[in-house]
Amino acid sequence: MNRLFSIAAMALIATSTISLPANAQMGWGINVSQAQLQTRINAGIRSGALTRSEAKNLQDKLNRITYLEARARASGFGLSPRERNSINGQLMRLKNDVQRQLTDSDSRYHSRFGRHFFR
Repeated sequence: MNRLFSIAAMALIATSTISLPANAQMGWGINVSQAQLQTRINAGIRSGALTRSEAKNLQDKLNRITYLEARARASGFGLSPRERNSINGQLMRLKNDVQRQLTDSDSRYHSRFGRHFFR
């Protein structure tokens, strides 16, 4: 009985790990990445870590990627592996851009002399 339970558990684990890449291939990975980037941009705006121009630039890039994805999906055949790789590459570059902008010294609350407006 115990052996049967462990075999069933291993089969369940193997099945769940095999199904994860299939979910990513269906575009869920792209949608999740887009949602995470949108959340990070919004958080940067709320916290003041992003300036207005930084936030606009990042949001424009995310909107462009979303448009390209929608246009590729509208072809009726879903995303080809080439389109998927291209979109994932663009999302990774944008993720790096967001991280760099969030951690740079620019802030919505800095004056041009480097002092905080609000203390």
